[in-house]
Amino acid sequence: MIIVSLKDKRVSLTKTQGTQIDQALGRGDVIVYPTDTLYGLGVDACSDTAVAKLYDLKARKNAPVSVLLASVDQVFEMGHDLRAQAQHLIRTFLPGALTVICKSRYPFAKNLFSAAGNIGFRVPGDSISRQIPEIFGKPITTTSVNPGGAPPARSRAEVQAYYPDQINLMLDLGPMESSKGSTVIDLTTLPFKILREGEIPRVMLEDYLN
Repeated sequence: MIIVSLKDKRVSLTKTQGTQIDQALGRGDVIVYPTDTLYGLGVDACSDTAVAKLYDLKARKNAPVSVLLASVDQVFEMGHDLRAQAQHLIRTFLPGALTVICKSRYPFAKNLFSAAGNIGFRVPGDSISRQIPEIFGKPITTTSVNPGGAPPARSRAEVQAYYPDQINLMLDLGPMESSKGSTVIDLTTLPFKILREGEIPRVMLEDYLN
């Protein structure tokens, strides 16, 4: 595993680090990177092969993982049929610890879509993670670093304990604080429905749930 040590979440990735990230994702490798909540597992979100590799690591079959985007504007570019209320919610809470479930016609890997044709979008509140899809030129996956049922890895040691030789590159920000992860809200239903309450509490979203 190649380790890229980072000082804080505000750092700008160097050209060399960007090249390492671009090459790893371009080969279909799995990388680990920090977000505003937890460490994430990232692969090319448009590659069926790379996503299948990720699902093997997660021991996951029928639960799609979300997609990390570089900007809020990309949610509107890649999302489809977003109501005015959904657009307002997105602009209010993103970037931030929220995953929004939307319709999409973008050519993501097939396994990232639910049976209903929906997909989860994330635009994290930290700058490091958002730089990665910008560097790569395509969205990447975002999901906690753990096999199914295990607690999320919060440090390099925990990542290596789960995946001793399956990760190509890790952007190491040091130990992460415990987090509930992002709140997940389904914007394809009326009213909108919270599927998981995370760092953004339900009370902050109440105005959008009626």
